[in-house]
Amino acid sequence: MKRWSKWVPAGLALSLAATMTGCSSDKLAGGEGGKPSVTLKELGKDEKASIKVLFFDKNYFSQLYGTLFSSKFPNIDVQVVSMQNIFEPGKDTKKEYQKLVEEEKPDVLLLPTPELFEQWATDGKLLQLDDVIRQDKFDVENMMPTVIEQIKSMGDGKLYGLAPSFFSKALFYNRDLFEKHGVPLPKNQMTWEEVLELAKRFPTNGQGEQRIYGMASYYQFNGGKPIGYEYMREIGSALGLSILDREKGTVTLQSDSWKKALTLAVDAIKSGAIYNAKDSKPIEPGMTMEDIFKQDLFATGKAAMAIEGSYYIETLLRAKDSLKDVKPVNWDIVTVPVDPRSPEASDSVSISKFFAVHVDSPNQRAAWELVKYINSEEVAKAVSSSSPGELSSRTAYIKERDGRTLEPFTMLKLVRNGYPKGAEPVPASFYSAFDQMAQAEVQAVVESKKSVDEALKTMQEKGQDIYNKAKQEQKNTEQKGQG
Repeated sequence: MKRWSKWVPAGLALSLAATMTGCSSDKLAGGEGGKPSVTLKELGKDEKASIKVLFFDKNYFSQLYGTLFSSKFPNIDVQVVSMQNIFEPGKDTKKEYQKLVEEEKPDVLLLPTPELFEQWATDGKLLQLDDVIRQDKFDVENMMPTVIEQIKSMGDGKLYGLAPSFFSKALFYNRDLFEKHGVPLPKNQMTWEEVLELAKRFPTNGQGEQRIYGMASYYQFNGGKPIGYEYMREIGSALGLSILDREKGTVTLQSDSWKKALTLAVDAIKSGAIYNAKDSKPIEPGMTMEDIFKQDLFATGKAAMAIEGSYYIETLLRAKDSLKDVKPVNWDIVTVPVDPRSPEASDSVSISKFFAVHVDSPNQRAAWELVKYINSEEVAKAVSSSSPGELSSRTAYIKERDGRTLEPFTMLKLVRNGYPKGAEPVPASFYSAFDQMAQAEVQAVVESKKSVDEALKTMQEKGQDIYNKAKQEQKNTEQKGQG
């Protein structure tokens, strides 16, 4: 089931107070790269402190971190500044975030996207944490290397924030279906070709409740929309491809690699190995969770494989409890399909909660204590089971779930496809318009109305027009806002 992008409403006020030598920090010679190092004076035992933290929701913050932190640091007052309103439709999240920070002046920042975190780190708005991590001997060695590497990659090799959790994807498979039909079990680090060949080994002649599929991922909930483009995009992503050259502002679909991705997707759909989501029903208001689970072909034992996020484990566990008349799936996982040229890497890891200290905070020690605590082993142990789908950045708490190892979520190194540092952000309107056009083009190939080359040519030309129009509209909006 597709994970819903949900911004938790926020409104908690964190007040921490801290003192530091000098103004907000001591600047001492001898830091890395010739830069002065940063040291933060410890809070005295009875010293009061107060800070603000930017977060989604007051209650959610209290549940995850606030109550625990206050019991450990009763001398630090914590207030939460809600980010709820900046995610409303039609608003420029980046500008609304900047405005909120300028108005409220929080000491601790939650940056909810990699692009926003990278921008703020590059602009020098976040406190570099490498020195204070060494000063406090804070343990980052036992945090997920992939997560730490991703954060460092956004800060020219430096840590300007930390992330207590992350999301990842894996290839889920139904062990019983594989054994019943004599198909070899999936392995870690398979290519897309290998995965789709396995999918094609399952029978496609069943009718009604007897019909099974080699693969049916969350695209099955498209509500009647063709799914060929979704698979093309997934395959292309594994091969390190991007729809856009963001530095040049050009659509990049007419290539041998994209041709391979589209051909693989179309062939698999035509074979009947992949469930064709254009025949599915959309999720509608009033549906019970049982109704939704019954539409999930993997959860109901009608699909052999599904590529899903770490959140999907919770879906399977809930389906097990909700579907009393359905045999629970005997599932397991391996890594997502990889590029055969770099089988040790993937772009399947994502972070949506970066915590950082504002460089201008007058309370940097107290702010750092909160960031440090949120990313501590103590908190990881306490909340590891309270955030379904999120995996703890502390490796000790991502060993297994429901008797299955979670290693496939964590064993691949990270590659960031299509996100060159400092590139202009893509207008949000581009993707919605482009996806609609691309879905129709790929479906035309599935229906043998167009060749692969013809579809890619159209997608490139129309896609470029869509991008140029979206950028011009963005420019006009910005000029209007400045006028």
